Amino acid sequence: MTEPQPTDTHVPESRPSRTPAKRRDRGRLVAAAVIGAVMAVFALVNLDNVKVHWLIATGQTPLIVVIALAFALGMIADRLVVIRARRKRRATSGDAGSPSAT
Repeated sequence: MTEPQPTDTHVPESRPSRTPAKRRDRGRLVAAAVIGAVMAVFALVNLDNVKVHWLIATGQTPLIVVIALAFALGMIADRLVVIRARRKRRATSGDAGSPSAT
C-alpha cells in the first residue's frame, strides 16, 4: 500500500522575526512622532504674543517662537551631552592595556 503524495511540496516560510534593534528603532520613531505631535499641538494652542526678556533686548514675541527656540536649544544640549558621554565611553573602553581594564 502506498501513501498518497502531497500535491503541494512548498513549505511556507515562517514570518521573519524582527530583531530587537528594529523593534527599538520602531519604538523610537513612534515616541518621536508622539512627542512631535504633542509639541505641535501645544505650540498651536499658545499663539499669543508674550513679553520676552532676551539677553540684549526685551520685546513682544509669539509664544510659539519661544517654545520652538527652547525645544531646539534643549535638543542641542542633549546631543552635546550624548556625544560627550559616547566619547568618554570609547576612551575608557579603548584603554585595554591599562591594569584597570582587566
